[in-house]
Amino acid sequence: MTVESRVTRVLLACGAVGAPFSLVVFHLDAVTRPGYELLRHGPSLLMTGDWGWIQITNFVVTGILMLACAVGLRRTLVPGLGSSWGPLLMVAYGLGMICTGVFVTDPQLGFPPGAPQDLLPGVNAEASWHGNVHTVSVLFMYASLTAACFVFARRFAAEPGGRWWAASLVATGVAAPTVLIVGAFIFQTLSLSSQWIAVADGVAGRVIIPLGWIWAALVPARMLATLTQPSLAFASAAPDPRTTRPNGEAC
Repeated sequence: MTVESRVTRVLLACGAVGAPFSLVVFHLDAVTRPGYELLRHGPSLLMTGDWGWIQITNFVVTGILMLACAVGLRRTLVPGLGSSWGPLLMVAYGLGMICTGVFVTDPQLGFPPGAPQDLLPGVNAEASWHGNVHTVSVLFMYASLTAACFVFARRFAAEPGGRWWAASLVATGVAAPTVLIVGAFIFQTLSLSSQWIAVADGVAGRVIIPLGWIWAALVPARMLATLTQPSLAFASAAPDPRTTRPNGEAC
């Protein structure tokens, strides 16, 4: 194995290992943070309070790992379907995650402890500038992952044994924005009016994080598999004539 090959594997492992590790950190923090209720408080609220630095660091470090993973994808995906858009969307996802951690959301719904129980910025109170930037960053991050899921699904569907991977990415690409929009813009807005809606909002909050992270592990894991078994990538190695420029470069 050459040095270049080892470097590529390490870069891909940043995503394949970094994303699941980030999920573990997130959920351990969620179940141990005083005052945090899994079925009431949104994921972003873990960035607030005295211990908010844990999730801020988690998001920023994971975002940096995704940027490294994007470099590994670029090195692995040339030539092939999605060789340009795939890594670029991973970069966008990583940058969105970093911004989500840097620009912290506002306290709400009694968290961190001391915040009013009925406080919901954007609904019955004015959101701060950094809270608004946080919201935009989350939307940008999930828009990037949605597009990336379909780009990589198209590539994997053309590879031997890649249909299961492609199906998983398509399912994620459909479910992630649906859960995010319904949870953030419908359930959360109505959560103060009904306990059941509040619970539904909490469930959406628990689902959206794995949906947003697991794909980022699946894609580099698949690419690591193609490095181990080059035959898996045979079908996608040839540029698609529908997306190839006259000079032969894949789009």
